[in-house]
Amino acid sequence: MAYTSPWQRICDCRCPLHYRLPRTTYNEHACGCAITCATQPLTMLAYHWSCALFLHQGGDLWHVPAMANGTFDWANAAAIDDRARYYKASRIIEHLLRQAAAVLHTSIN
Repeated sequence: MAYTSPWQRICDCRCPLHYRLPRTTYNEHACGCAITCATQPLTMLAYHWSCALFLHQGGDLWHVPAMANGTFDWANAAAIDDRARYYKASRIIEHLLRQAAAVLHTSIN
């Protein structure tokens, strides 16, 4: 089975903006994608920080604020700024997510 990058997949979560389309931008205002959408990169839910963390297609660690009922505020998704209070911890998480992604990618190919 060949690995397909998330940004090359088709949205399967019935998002009003992306359904049955690729999703290459992760901070569009009208996006309603679920965190489990096929287009979503490897993601870690960070309840203590009220967000989800994921590796953007450029390889940087991004965060998306959590909202009520398990939804996310995609319009405010962004890379973690080096001035953020949890920047140091985010560097470790980014490294671990990269390692996990590499292991998963290797095991598929």
